[in-house]
Amino acid sequence: MPDTSKRKTKGVNAVNRALALLDVFIGSETSLSLAELTKRTRLVKPTVLRLLLSLEQAGYVIRLTTGQYQLGAKVMQLGTTYRTNFALDTHVLPILRTLSEATRESASFHVQEGDKRLCLFRVESPQAVRDFMSVGTVHPMDNTASGLVLKNFRVAGALTPTKKILYRTSGIRDSLTASLSTPVFGLNGHLVGALTISGPIERFEASKTERMTPILLAAANRLSSTLGAKITPFALPRAKARAG
Repeated sequence: MPDTSKRKTKGVNAVNRALALLDVFIGSETSLSLAELTKRTRLVKPTVLRLLLSLEQAGYVIRLTTGQYQLGAKVMQLGTTYRTNFALDTHVLPILRTLSEATRESASFHVQEGDKRLCLFRVESPQAVRDFMSVGTVHPMDNTASGLVLKNFRVAGALTPTKKILYRTSGIRDSLTASLSTPVFGLNGHLVGALTISGPIERFEASKTERMTPILLAAANRLSSTLGAKITPFALPRAKARAG
């Protein structure tokens, strides 16, 4: 009988190729053409087409009306399951509670969900007058502070070539609300999400924003470190001048 303990396992070629094809979408544009997928995988076009068909039938890839391809809902489901198993809430929620208590504003954590942003976790302001948003709410990837963080850091993460790590916006989602947001990084400096405080515009004037800035950045540092970031993302003394 052959010694199976010494047998080299190479896996299944078709599966390896399909996974390599999915890997191409990581950190790439929202959608990719067949020609670009063929070029990046270095596979022949007929093979890429067969793989795409199988992945499309399983829900891992969808073909757009333009003929390009993007990741499907099944990938998002896997990501949601991963976040659940990782128990992200056990790390994020304590930070949000502390942040809301220190600033007396609503604190939330937003992540990218396809081409939109999702409010994954939130702690409401203890004040009677506050902005409202339900956990699980999906919004367009707009120019709110949270949206800007997700758009600007989603590709290169902590290696994004910008010194602006704090975003302040007002009147974007509605005319009465302002927000302050900064990125949270994880393993290998990848963007995990946007840590945000929000509330009525009148409570986000310059002097109050200046007071809340170091609190927000310190919270982002702690959370990034907990999630595996190997570097300290933000230098607190410089951060006040970066708000915009």
